[in-house]
Amino acid sequence: MSYRTKIAGWLSLSLLLASGMACENPDRCKSKPDCTKLGKCTPNEQGACVVASNDDCKASELCTAQGQCSAKDGACTAADDRGCQASKACKEQHACSAYKGSCQDPQGAVHTECAKLCTTEGTCVLQAGKCVALSARHCKGTFDETPEPESPCGASGLCVAEGGRCVADSDAACAKSSGCKEQARCHVGDGRCVATPEDCQKSTECSKDGECGVIDGACAATSSSDCRKSMRCPLEGTCTAKDGKCLAVSAADCQRSSNCKSVNHCTPQNGECVSSGKRAQESSAPPDKVGSTTLNGLFGN
Repeated sequence: MSYRTKIAGWLSLSLLLASGMACENPDRCKSKPDCTKLGKCTPNEQGACVVASNDDCKASELCTAQGQCSAKDGACTAADDRGCQASKACKEQHACSAYKGSCQDPQGAVHTECAKLCTTEGTCVLQAGKCVALSARHCKGTFDETPEPESPCGASGLCVAEGGRCVADSDAACAKSSGCKEQARCHVGDGRCVATPEDCQKSTECSKDGECGVIDGACAATSSSDCRKSMRCPLEGTCTAKDGKCLAVSAADCQRSSNCKSVNHCTPQNGECVSSGKRAQESSAPPDKVGSTTLNGLFGN
């Protein structure tokens, strides 16, 4: 027998012995570090150690530390909240909720399905098929003390999560919101920021638009007397309170306005004074060249 033939024989025998040892020792992967760390505790047909079952994952550090206790597509993942809640990540980092294969702190999370509503409504986390708010972080749009301007807290004073939505819980939170500065909604009432008659009477809504009373927590025109005192009445003819607004509802309203005299807006139509057509034909200049015909035109807002 030649030397080469002997070598080939020994190699064949070695391969057979190795194969036989693998078959005889199905637990050989369990002694390897990747079993303890990653759950790769089962040999596949090629002899490689892989994640093959939930039991592989449950015995791993991924399960005890990160809550990833379920086998999926050859890896250990977090499939339910129970695995997360038993993990170190839950106890130390509040990562107690499973989402897309990992454990996370739901009070600081933003789920992709809820991203559009998260900014303005604070409903950032998907639970039972519904986007909900779970924390002040969701309502403020930040972990910082100062909320984001467009957040429910910054815009409307809704700074506390309750029952899955952002609500107002104090006059102080309402007073800091843009809703207080712009709409006089400065006091808490039934979980939202609302306007009081005192708030409205001091607001620009009262002096400018005649909205000095309150309807459903918002400043509104409740008196024609308030409308007649407003800045819009003498200019635009909106001097009568109707449906919470100051409107032009009669010829008398329009005829006492400066717009009637300057640009012939003397006829009430849909709550505002419009041109009857006569003076408009006589003037060659467009209304905005003759002079501002609205309060917004005068003040640029």
